[in-house]
Amino acid sequence: SMSAMSRRPRVGIQQKEDRLSGLPDVLIDHILSFLPTKDAVATSILSKHWKPFWRAQQLKLYFDDRSFPSTFAFLQFFSSFMDMRDNTLPILSFHLICQSLSYVDFHRFAFEAIMNGVENLTIDLFLPTRLPPLVLTSLNLLVLKLKRVTLNNAPNVELPSLKVLHLESVTFTYHEYLERLVYGCPILEELETKDLRVEIPNMYPPTDISTISNLIRANISDYLIQFEWLHNVEHLHLHLNRNPHSVYSGVFHKLTYLDIIFNFDHEPFAIFKWQWLGKLLQNTPILQTLIIHEVSKVHVDVLPSFKEWDLEREWSDPKIVPECLLSHLTTCSLENYSPINCELRFAKYVMQNSRLLSSMTIQSDKLLDADANLQMFIDLSSCPRISPTCKLLFV
Repeated sequence: SMSAMSRRPRVGIQQKEDRLSGLPDVLIDHILSFLPTKDAVATSILSKHWKPFWRAQQLKLYFDDRSFPSTFAFLQFFSSFMDMRDNTLPILSFHLICQSLSYVDFHRFAFEAIMNGVENLTIDLFLPTRLPPLVLTSLNLLVLKLKRVTLNNAPNVELPSLKVLHLESVTFTYHEYLERLVYGCPILEELETKDLRVEIPNMYPPTDISTISNLIRANISDYLIQFEWLHNVEHLHLHLNRNPHSVYSGVFHKLTYLDIIFNFDHEPFAIFKWQWLGKLLQNTPILQTLIIHEVSKVHVDVLPSFKEWDLEREWSDPKIVPECLLSHLTTCSLENYSPINCELRFAKYVMQNSRLLSSMTIQSDKLLDADANLQMFIDLSSCPRISPTCKLLFV
């Protein structure tokens, strides 16, 4: 056996293959595009081949101070990076996440981004900080996403190229500043808002309200947004936690997709949501898709001033069938659904009057027992449908 082993060819110890350097350049660029700027720079030590690639990421910058030991270290890194980068290249995308940043330093970050022609600017601050006015006068901005910033001054808003505006936990000194921001974006196509706040409410409602003419998509989780601004929208997501009384004025001539979340927990106006929905359907003549989701249910014992008879009157069939049901609605979905009389009547009304309806989807309340689900299935399955192609789906 020893002689047999001696006859075997010896395998030398080979140097490990450098697989990182062997990756295609396109793939390396793709990997770095998902990394914060600090991590992208750090990849330069992986191999000689990787060393120059972080510079290609200068067009898309992502700064997050949570990965630094201190604010000072974060600011030092930012200063060094900006000194090393090729200033002849524009900054296409600038994403800033900061837990603590003074207004002076915040202004510096914003200045560097705006002066380098940034097109996509995202700011996420953990402590509310005043927004530098220069951000609101950028001619190049296409996308602006603000989170936890304060707008306490808006003398001039001029964002002629902006198409996407996302606002979350943004504080405005006056409602007028929110109006100026919206109207300062003449070609805005997408608007998303959540948890907006006004420090000094207007004593009188705004008098000059007009529609955002180019708006296509809107995702609204805030009562400060005027429904009149949205009348040209095509896709609309609404998260409602209070009575949206102003929705009745005007018609949504272009709206084809409507997704509504009702989150009326202890809100007295909750019992009127179906009446509100009936009026809204009259104002959406070409609606094709309707999705309704209930986050919470309001029961009689929560609203002692209303009797069960009142709750059952939430939905009443309109005297005139909405135009969207007669000629456009194809998809309807009810999520977190329970067999309350008003909800059953609404589902049946849609199936009985929607001529082009192809699917009615029911996602039942998870708290319902099997018997309640079975009874709801029997009630809706026996309901006549005017559309010969309508399918009733339970999920």
